[in-house]
Amino acid sequence: MFKITKTTILFLLVLVFFLSCMQSKKTNSKIFGQENAVWTESIYLRGTKPSTGKKLSDEDLKKYANTLKENNIKYAYLFAGPYQEDGHLPDYPFSDLAMESIRKLKELYPEIIVLPWVGGIQNKTVHLEDSIWIKNALNDTKKLIETLKVPGIHIDFEYILKGHSYLDRTITREKPDDEKNYANNVNSFHKKLRNLIPDAFVSSVVVATSPDTKPWKRKTTINELKVLVQYVDQLSFLYFDTHIDSQKVFKENCIAQIRDIQILKKTSPQTQFLMSIGTFINRQELRDYRNLKIENVPNTLKVIKKSALAIDSTKKIIDGISIFCDWQTDKSEWKKFYKYWGNSL
Repeated sequence: MFKITKTTILFLLVLVFFLSCMQSKKTNSKIFGQENAVWTESIYLRGTKPSTGKKLSDEDLKKYANTLKENNIKYAYLFAGPYQEDGHLPDYPFSDLAMESIRKLKELYPEIIVLPWVGGIQNKTVHLEDSIWIKNALNDTKKLIETLKVPGIHIDFEYILKGHSYLDRTITREKPDDEKNYANNVNSFHKKLRNLIPDAFVSSVVVATSPDTKPWKRKTTINELKVLVQYVDQLSFLYFDTHIDSQKVFKENCIAQIRDIQILKKTSPQTQFLMSIGTFINRQELRDYRNLKIENVPNTLKVIKKSALAIDSTKKIIDGISIFCDWQTDKSEWKKFYKYWGNSL
């Protein structure tokens, strides 16, 4: 007769724990998507860091590629803008240096998907109401994709709301109905872009749609987004700069945001939907918008996970996390991202 010893019992308990962990990880990989992305500074296409003049080195590229690979980042949004006053893109992303940087990056990390990051602020350098501006922007976007031999583009348009003393000094005052027409203009631009580059991967970004979030950028309604998602392959929602100071409200609005994503998935099942986290520190004038006791990396990711599971513990709703931004994400924050999201594979 088989004799059950303490060693046998201990072995069985360890085995059960191991199998439970493996099953949990398998479940996580199905629910917490890994189409992860990061917004990245222009040094990789420009060759120098604008703020310091530091030159890009092969070691910089190697370090960047390793960071992306180690943290399960699939998409790199390399800054290639902004669009200029006439709609054209600047010269630097069309350079031989930019092409060589992408070649080296792909060599170091073959699986990475590079999407040049273009866009800008409405009424500063972006004029989505102007047909000539739009024509130039569309043509340059297509040219950039072809020049860099990348699969697509990341579009980041922003509309800054009036009423903040600091922000009001940074933009040109809007024209009548600009705010009202903004979303329709954004949707129209994406539609024209899709028609121009039907096979390209188009990524875009909007602020959170949750009812209690009060960002300094114009929010987009669900009905407006139901139009936009028809033309994009990927859409990020910025779940930071929410102006929320309560953990309870932060959780409630995260659930509301994910429910909105559920609605949009029904409209466009093929579109990837990402939640965005912030790793930066706002300049002094804007710190009221981001309470770091709440909007830090661990708390935000834990809230996103718990909210997704609370809504549906069997189906994937969030396809990944997008991080703003690489140049202000330190080693400890990358470790936290990997711990709370990136290791769900």
